[in-house]
Amino acid sequence: MPLTLPDLDDRRYADLVEEARTLIPGYAPEWTNHNPSDPGITLIELFAWLSEMLIYRLNRVSDDNLRTFLKLLNGKDWTPSGMTPEALAADIRASVQALRRQDRAVSCDDFEALALAADARVARVRCLPRRNALIDFEAEQPGHVSLIVVPRHDGDLSSVIEAVAAYLEPRRLLTTFVHVLGPQSVPVDIEATMVPLPDAEPGGLLPRAATALRAFLDPLRGGEQQTGWPFGRNVFVSEIYQLLDQLPGVDYVTEVMLASNDSARLIHDAQGKQIGLTVKPHELVSTRTLTAMAVTIQEKG
Repeated sequence: MPLTLPDLDDRRYADLVEEARTLIPGYAPEWTNHNPSDPGITLIELFAWLSEMLIYRLNRVSDDNLRTFLKLLNGKDWTPSGMTPEALAADIRASVQALRRQDRAVSCDDFEALALAADARVARVRCLPRRNALIDFEAEQPGHVSLIVVPRHDGDLSSVIEAVAAYLEPRRLLTTFVHVLGPQSVPVDIEATMVPLPDAEPGGLLPRAATALRAFLDPLRGGEQQTGWPFGRNVFVSEIYQLLDQLPGVDYVTEVMLASNDSARLIHDAQGKQIGLTVKPHELVSTRTLTAMAVTIQEKG
């Protein structure tokens, strides 16, 4: 059942005349003759009659009015798809959908949403406001926005960057400089020592551990939610312990060590024990940065 359109104004002739009469004492106190024979009352009735006709037209917008409104929304070159009620309804629906479509980048959310829509090969995007990442990730640069694009596994990074940059160029503000670049990775080495179950084949643990670690740190399918390792999320030794300990054939894990090209990234507790690796907000940990991994098997004593 279609919804009934409400009247934009439900006042009638008598309502308008009575409303005007009540305003006379406030605006013209010396006007005391309010009989229909008074010329002023005659003018009030005339304007009330004209106003009632305008209200009637206001509540009944014609199809031609609607097409005129659609042309104002879509531009002077817009033409209706047809003159039937069905064509008009389709034009209205298409115009409303176009108004709701995001086509201008102002905030970081806007840039990320448009970058994802720019190319089907874009899997993830990270926006860095007030940053020119081509020069410096840390220093603020007003008027600059940097986008880190993570392509899907079958996407060529350079062509994806070009597609995103070309798509965003006409959608940015004139005062905004947009920089698009690929994912920034943190080199990390993982060494672990596991004790297998008595009936487990030690040789099978090595490939399972390598596969599990690569999947856990994968930028597209890694992380706890398996939606990709989050940007800027630190890697903790406890997580590696838990991951390896749950592998089939593993009894327990005796040691996990993380290493990086930058030793300052390593996190230690008060006793000097290693607990994790620092990842900056614009960085990821992915299989491409897993430069070395040694998983050894320790026999039970």
